[in-house]
Amino acid sequence: MAEKKEVPEKWPLVTGDYEVGDPESPVAISSTGSYFHIEHLPGIAIQGPDKTENIGLEKMITNMISNPNIRFLIVAGAEVPGHISGGSMIALWKNGVDPNTHKIIDTTGAIPFIENLPDTAIARFRDQVEIIDMIGEEDYGTIMAKVNELKARDPGAYPEDPMFVKVGEEEAVGAVLAMPLAMPASPFMDVINRATKDITYKSQLIARDQKLSSGLSMNSILGILAGLIAAIVFLLPLILWGVS
Repeated sequence: MAEKKEVPEKWPLVTGDYEVGDPESPVAISSTGSYFHIEHLPGIAIQGPDKTENIGLEKMITNMISNPNIRFLIVAGAEVPGHISGGSMIALWKNGVDPNTHKIIDTTGAIPFIENLPDTAIARFRDQVEIIDMIGEEDYGTIMAKVNELKARDPGAYPEDPMFVKVGEEEAVGAVLAMPLAMPASPFMDVINRATKDITYKSQLIARDQKLSSGLSMNSILGILAGLIAAIVFLLPLILWGVS
């Protein structure tokens, strides 16, 4: 049986939309932009969405490195447009973070800057956890098959003690407010621009349909009135002849 370590009493250290299962399980799941339910994922340590490529990643990493029993992270669910949080997590694990800018290397996420984790925490995460890329997958059966496969090759707890990093709400709010001002968000703006154009186009279609409907209605009324006048003009001599 794989060796396990004692989990901190108040684990997970960072709260959020996470659901906790068996803290001794070697498998955690990031559902990125989707919402899974842990009752359909028995035997995992923790699961939850990870919607941002900065604070979202920091919180999840904090929870994993504080539990040495977690050795695998399945990144599944729908990718988050613009943020690319799933792809950013995989890029962080593969490539690390630029030591000067704190930017995740080789990711297309809009604001992929890890500001609240020290280099030692990032190094610990990359060494402790193996990431399995299942981005786009939402089928519980397929995900559970991978969970069982990973549990079967559980290497045991990471040999070092839990690592504690504070990623508090104040730091999170500050980073969210500061980073958009400091860094360009052109990938995310592209998504907004496309959505705006789509809304504008659909609004124009609705306005056109309303104009067409109004025009057809007016034409119908005018047609009826013209028909009535023509009928009266045609029948009037007959009516007058009959009266006389």
